[in-house]
Amino acid sequence: MKRIIAVLLTGLLLLSAVGCIRISCSAPVMYSNADRYTAGDFTYDESKVKKVEIEWASGSVTLKNGKGTLSVSESGAESLPEAEKLHWWIDGTTLKIKFCKSGTELTLTDLNKKDLTVELPAFVDLEIDVASGKIISEEMLDLGILKVKTASGGASIGYLSAKEVGIETASGAWDLGMVSVSGNFEVGTASGGLTVDAITAGSVEVNSASGGVTFGKIAAETVRIDSASGAIRLGLADKEAGAKIDFESVSGSFRCDLPYENSGRTYTIGNGAMKVQIDVVSGSVTVE
Repeated sequence: MKRIIAVLLTGLLLLSAVGCIRISCSAPVMYSNADRYTAGDFTYDESKVKKVEIEWASGSVTLKNGKGTLSVSESGAESLPEAEKLHWWIDGTTLKIKFCKSGTELTLTDLNKKDLTVELPAFVDLEIDVASGKIISEEMLDLGILKVKTASGGASIGYLSAKEVGIETASGAWDLGMVSVSGNFEVGTASGGLTVDAITAGSVEVNSASGGVTFGKIAAETVRIDSASGAIRLGLADKEAGAKIDFESVSGSFRCDLPYENSGRTYTIGNGAMKVQIDVVSGSVTVE
């Protein structure tokens, strides 16, 4: 349960950061090598970029596939001064995208929601840090390593393939469709649900302080879910291979809609191939 406390504290810190941006920051937005950045929409050659880093304060971030010459653009910035437009720099093979010019102070009165659209090369590593806004993709994203931090807004991604996925979110619903991860799929959330239609991964780990966790179909070598509060639902992709579930709870309930054998807190379904550890304080767990 220590993990749950850690997730909750992380969420509070992230929410505090968002409050700073929305109301009044005591210091302006700052980042290094500011003189190397260029303002406004741009295009870039996919062969020059192996990693993309995005830091966005307010507004949605839409991710698209692309080949050859790729574009990055923002809407809602047409009438803004140059300092408040997106700024970008290609540092070696890393494309860095910032919400505004370094040194710009964002307050409640001048913070504008700007929607960012980024075309990505296949298999690129991607890091996204969003304070307030939703991450959106309706296309099949083929990525390398994906790391995401959001304070408020969540995500809606239809199809995702990656080597590894790491998500940290304070508030907002995450809705994922088909997910394929060769390595680890890890999510930490303080408030807001996680819904995945179907996932295949090496390992799955979810730490949730508050909010439901649903995997419509799940196939992995190992699964670990720690939850303080909220319903958990797991649909086994291979019911014959099954799962061996170790369930620990303070005041939660466990229900399995499949034939199983029970010994203490261990439930074996089918051949018990997938190893699952579920720790909850309160809330229900359903396996189907």
